[in-house]
Amino acid sequence: MQLCLFDGPNRADLLPLVFTRPVADLFLGGMTLSKRWSLALDASVVAETESYLQTNTPSFDVAVLAGCLPNPTLAQAIKELKDGQKIVAAGQLIAFKGASSSTAAEINDFTLVPIEETPIVLRFPWDLFTHNGQAIINDAAYFAKTHTHKLDVSNTQIGAQSVMVGKQVHATAAVFNTTDGPIILDDGATVMEGALLRGPLYIGKNAVIKMGAKLYGGTSLGPATKVGGELNNVVFLGNSNKGHDGFLGNAVIGEWCNLGAATDASNLKNDYGITRAWNYTQQKFITTGLQFCGLIMGDYSMTAIQTAINTATVVGVGCNIFSVGFPRAFIPSFSRGGAQGMSLNRLDKVIETAALVMQRRNQILLDKQKAVLHHIFDATTAHRNAHN
Repeated sequence: MQLCLFDGPNRADLLPLVFTRPVADLFLGGMTLSKRWSLALDASVVAETESYLQTNTPSFDVAVLAGCLPNPTLAQAIKELKDGQKIVAAGQLIAFKGASSSTAAEINDFTLVPIEETPIVLRFPWDLFTHNGQAIINDAAYFAKTHTHKLDVSNTQIGAQSVMVGKQVHATAAVFNTTDGPIILDDGATVMEGALLRGPLYIGKNAVIKMGAKLYGGTSLGPATKVGGELNNVVFLGNSNKGHDGFLGNAVIGEWCNLGAATDASNLKNDYGITRAWNYTQQKFITTGLQFCGLIMGDYSMTAIQTAINTATVVGVGCNIFSVGFPRAFIPSFSRGGAQGMSLNRLDKVIETAALVMQRRNQILLDKQKAVLHHIFDATTAHRNAHN
């Protein structure tokens, strides 16, 4: 089966995380949405997304809303779809077969196929960390088949659930508590001495947990992420650093980001009220429905040493945050500054820094990635003009 994961009409609600990627490439639990659906349907996957992110028009057999999380009942219903049929839940198109695009007019006339349960759909950035703990638990069944190595005897394990250890994992003198969920250490991961880990957790390929770090449940670290300090219910999409002390909770951090030493990001208002965060679709702050919501940060953004971030702050792509005091709670892409005000973060400097950061991980900033940054820079000019 050739499966297409389409972004859907609410894609902008997931900005800034999808400025630089299709929705299908978002990561939670222990894998991307693309891999999640590939496993669920035993299919090869293509994405239907914005033209600046896509070079080819995908051909496919069946299409599924990329932000929808698979479950066994839904997966079976999708496998049984016939040409001219579709699945709709809560007024939203979930899957279809027999059209060449998710925007094809003929889908309106397709036959509805009922499903027994309404699937979970990732609608907003904070949905990633909200559903991350359960996603790790669900993904453990996949990793249990291959991640069967043993922890070094210098480590301590508490709890009856598994610590799943991949190839060439280096973990010494750390504490693993699996009372509330499993801990997955993917290939090449490093856990330094004195680290305290509570499941459910996913530590990605070649990720590094620094000495004395404290990781609470519901946290997933994408590949080659490095973290220290205290993390609680955080999703790192990969290749980012939070290498030193400082708190980060109920947050999503994009790729190629760096949080400077002692960066602290609030996840709870002083009055314990429901949080509000910037929404790109409505161009205003909206309720998250959550008491706990921390930092949402797009790719290639950074904070300086001892940066303080307010509750439910949304930071775009290519930002550089520094200063004493809290910067505003919405920072447009390609902005620099802090509490004293924001100004333009030049595109050429962002590209230059991104190339250096990627070089440290033996990767090259490709021309197509530079073109994406150019597009985002132009597309977010109005944001900067309105808010800087």
